Amino acid sequence: MLSIENYAGFVAAAAALCLTPGIDTVYILTRTIAGGRAEGLASALGINTGLVVHTVLVAAGLSLVLAASPVAFGAIKIAGAAYLVVMGVRSVLSGGASFSTAAGEKSASNGARASVSSPAAPGAPGASAAGASTAAPAPLARTYTQGVLTNVLNPKIILFFLALLPQFIAVPNEHGPLPFLALGLTYTALSTLWTVVIVAIAAPFSRLLARSERAGRVTAVVSGLVYVALGGTIFFTA
Repeated sequence: MLSIENYAGFVAAAAALCLTPGIDTVYILTRTIAGGRAEGLASALGINTGLVVHTVLVAAGLSLVLAASPVAFGAIKIAGAAYLVVMGVRSVLSGGASFSTAAGEKSASNGARASVSSPAAPGAPGASAAGASTAAPAPLARTYTQGVLTNVLNPKIILFFLALLPQFIAVPNEHGPLPFLALGLTYTALSTLWTVVIVAIAAPFSRLLARSERAGRVTAVVSGLVYVALGGTIFFTA
């Protein structure tokens, strides 16, 4: 089938690998606990969209080129590490609000109630602030994009796909990129299922922490330190 050998074995190996804690697992857990179920799901969707991007890169042969080029590989590694470190520093400095979708939604709902009770006149400062708030990008869209970038800029995923997928593709391969796409999308589907389970498990802890402002600040600091640690893990990828 599409030059794929032992597809059942690949599914079993992919499922086992999805269950193994890694950068993606820690990242999604952290985002869910800090921001709640919606932020966790947006992060999970972003992470798995990144897997689709890596699948296309492997199928097109670009991942092999990146892995073989020390300059390109180093650039991706530095960019991925720097991105996570910046996220971590912002989280530490945010005091619990920077990456919290729940906080943003609460603020938006409070603002909506305030505008209903005391509408601002046209041209008043309150009216312009309301317009700016309406035009601002959705927090979940930002969270999703952060998940995509976190995964796409992770060189470990490049090496992982290059090591795993060819083991289950027959030589000679008569179907070009199709077997790589089929295996990569299978792995992505399994990963999506597992990350949704992770979010479901972690979400209740977010609700408990949301009851305490102090706990929110501590969570922001811990989350930031986790992002910095993940960035360091990516930076030292060989």
